[in-house]
Amino acid sequence: MAKLVGKHKIGGRTRTAGEMTAGSAPIHLRESLPGYAAAAIGLAGVMYRAILMALDVPPANSDEGTAGLAALHIGEGRHWPTFFYGQDYMGTFYSYLAAPLAQLLGSSWWVLRLPALAMYAVFLLLVFRLTHTLYTRWFAVVVIAVLAFGSDRVVKDQIIGAGGYSDVATATAGLMLASALLVLRPEKRQITFAVWGWLAGYVVWTHWLALPYVAAAGLLVAWTSRAGLTMRQAFLAVVGFLLGAAPLIWFTHRSDHPDSFSVLLSLSGATEPAAWSDRLHGAVLLGLPLSSGMCAPSRCETWQMWWGPAYLILMVVAATVAVAAIRRDDPDERRLQAGRLALVAGAAMTLAAYIASSSSATTPIESARYLHYGMVSLPAVLWPLWIGTRSLFGREARQRRATHPRWRGVVVAVGCTALAIAVFTGLLVATGQLIAHRPHYAAKADDEQEILDRLRAAGIAHVYSEYWTCNRLAYRSGERIRCAVLDEDLTPGFDRYRPYRDQVRQSEQVAYVLPDSSAMADNFARSAPAGVDVVSLHDVAGYQVYLCRQKPTRN
Repeated sequence: MAKLVGKHKIGGRTRTAGEMTAGSAPIHLRESLPGYAAAAIGLAGVMYRAILMALDVPPANSDEGTAGLAALHIGEGRHWPTFFYGQDYMGTFYSYLAAPLAQLLGSSWWVLRLPALAMYAVFLLLVFRLTHTLYTRWFAVVVIAVLAFGSDRVVKDQIIGAGGYSDVATATAGLMLASALLVLRPEKRQITFAVWGWLAGYVVWTHWLALPYVAAAGLLVAWTSRAGLTMRQAFLAVVGFLLGAAPLIWFTHRSDHPDSFSVLLSLSGATEPAAWSDRLHGAVLLGLPLSSGMCAPSRCETWQMWWGPAYLILMVVAATVAVAAIRRDDPDERRLQAGRLALVAGAAMTLAAYIASSSSATTPIESARYLHYGMVSLPAVLWPLWIGTRSLFGREARQRRATHPRWRGVVVAVGCTALAIAVFTGLLVATGQLIAHRPHYAAKADDEQEILDRLRAAGIAHVYSEYWTCNRLAYRSGERIRCAVLDEDLTPGFDRYRPYRDQVRQSEQVAYVLPDSSAMADNFARSAPAGVDVVSLHDVAGYQVYLCRQKPTRN
């Protein structure tokens, strides 16, 4: 009996099933190619950051040391902190992630940063899915390429193991993706509502600087689901939120704890005096380029500040296009554009909140990290550039220009292309500036190790030092060194982990580890604190290390 061969009419020609199978491979490859390209680019970004971690770039800071101490204590079962030591806000989930690694692999900085590296990889995946969902596949590849670059400020926010930035940025990207899925894919609504609520609750517990995105996501879902929202869906969202925010709720309702919102508001600096011109300069001309990856380590050259005004213009264009499209009759188009507008709104509210804070004027370089969550909105900001560039190089655009030439459109397209090239050039230059700065950062890591080795050789387990040094020494030594913080006048300073002060006071043999050319070192050289006898002085790695004997004090 002859075999029956199935036939299908495609493209005006009859094809056999065998021909369709053979021809489906190139189609499948074309559909999969953006995902493969994004995976390769994302892997390059992860490997770049892994190499930096191995080289102790960027250097550790005191907040990272504090988070590391919490990880050590959690791993030993000594403490179960809800918030960052010494404050009543910023959740400590990151320290819980790092705790088993610190116990297993020791108290090195790269160990503490491993969860942040994993968070970065998840962040890339979520942003790719978000961009693919709201825009196009190849544009999503371009966004991943932008995020793979790593300037100093961007890398610090992504891989320093202090928590509150790498994990919250990832949660924010997940929240906006869940919102987009709720808006565009109703069949996913049941479990997605629970995930959406949990991510919103996690952000509320961990870092309120990302609240603009919670607000944008909430407004988006409420607006698009207002007619079809069921009690079950609302219940799942509420339960998820309560689970994500449970540590904050438990902490707040204990009578012996202050209100976290009041504490954070008092520290925001919104009521402190600062000229609006300084706020705008710090937020737009410094903050946006720094947080987007356009600047050198700890500075932004004048020629690198162009991205701030360009960012604002692109954000306005993206918002205008989305609002105009929402007014159309097509409900699917309205939902899509609402999702895009939510990304713009999240970035705009984040920027507005930063401008309202005096930090944008008083400490613009370091405080630019407060704009880190705006990376989630880069697809919305870069979309006008993509459209303009496509209108110049796309096949359909070329055909359209051949039949109906419009010089105004060509000028706009050329401008968008030039701006896109400038963006990638700026990212590449800033990444190169961080790589060139690596020897300076490596020297800092060597200095830290030299101090630890000198203290261990002298048998010192208790020291006094400045805020920015204390918890770094404590974590890096695995708590074999305990440190109490001093202010410049040698009076007790801000100890994030309070038990260290009492332990240092009760020790007879201590060291004062004081930065060279500091007011603290000058004050000690003029007059040592009462009851302290200097045994010897050593210049070690940019510090004056006084080995001393003191009269132990009891509480």
